[in-house]
Amino acid sequence: MENMSIHEFGLILDKEIYLLPEEAEQLLTKRPQPVLEEKPHSHQEEFEMEGLEEIQTLAFEGGFEKGILVIYEGKSLENSLSDYLFKILGAVSCSLKDIALANSEDTEKTTMASITALNPNKIIVFGKVRHEIMMSVKKTYEVHQEDEIEYLFADDLKQISESLDLRKALWKELQVLFNITKK
Repeated sequence: MENMSIHEFGLILDKEIYLLPEEAEQLLTKRPQPVLEEKPHSHQEEFEMEGLEEIQTLAFEGGFEKGILVIYEGKSLENSLSDYLFKILGAVSCSLKDIALANSEDTEKTTMASITALNPNKIIVFGKVRHEIMMSVKKTYEVHQEDEIEYLFADDLKQISESLDLRKALWKELQVLFNITKK
C-alpha cells in the first residue's frame, strides 16, 4: 500500500481523506521509487503473458468419484451406444457417478494441462480424438501407464459393439485396468 498513487489509493477507500497543508508540500516533492520486486501472478496471467489462450476446462458428465476419465468420439452418443457404454462400465463396477464422461468435441477444445488438472488416475479413450492426449497411444487395446495415469485406447464404441474380436480385446484390457480376476 505504501507505493500506491493517490488515485489508486482512492479506489480502495470508502471515506474521504483530509490532507494537512504541511503534509501536502512534503507529498508533492517526494517522488515514489519504482518497485522492482516481482508480484506473484496466476497461471492464467502467465499464459496470457506468453500470448497463449486461456485454459479451457474440460466439460464432462458424471461425478468423477473414482477418478476415471472416459472420452468418446463424437459430440454425443446414440442411445444404443450410450447403453452399451454403461453396460461396459457396469461390468467393471462403475457408473456415471464414478467417471467423467467427455465427448471428443469438448476434449479437443482443451489442453492436456486441463485434463491433468482434473487429476484422473485412469483415462479410457474410445475412437479418435484430435487432441494431444493421442500422443500417449502406445498401442490400442493395451493398458499402459504414464506418470500416475493409466491409459487405455480403443476403437470407436460403434466399431466395438459390432465386432466380437474388438469386444474380447477390450474386455481383456479392462480386466487388467480394473484388476478384475476371473472367478
